[in-house]
Amino acid sequence: MSQRRLLAVDDDVTSAELVVRVAERCGYEGFATSDSRGVTNLANALQPDVIALDVNMPNIDARGLLTLLGEAGYKGKVLIVSGQTQEVLREVQEFGRAQNLTIPAYMQKPLDFQALRQLLLSENLATAA
Repeated sequence: MSQRRLLAVDDDVTSAELVVRVAERCGYEGFATSDSRGVTNLANALQPDVIALDVNMPNIDARGLLTLLGEAGYKGKVLIVSGQTQEVLREVQEFGRAQNLTIPAYMQKPLDFQALRQLLLSENLATAA
């Protein structure tokens, strides 16, 4: 089985890099971007198993990215990671699921890194071999 990949998308570079560091400690190959405009191209090139996605970003927000990922037929899983309220995170999760995307979870910032680690190692984000 090849190494799993995670792409963290957040306009706050530090936040994206923190998610990548946790993912790498969980055995993922991690990539971070703060430019939401190139996410679909990155997803096509990297084929990440998981995309950790912030909700509020300049240029294109999470709903716009989820729409593009759905149209592109992205088959990996999406983890919503944002400082928004639980209600907003749930709404974005439901929106993404309506785009035929697999969004098993969302996490509120500030992140609980132990919970993120557990989620990344869980069956919810494991991919079929």
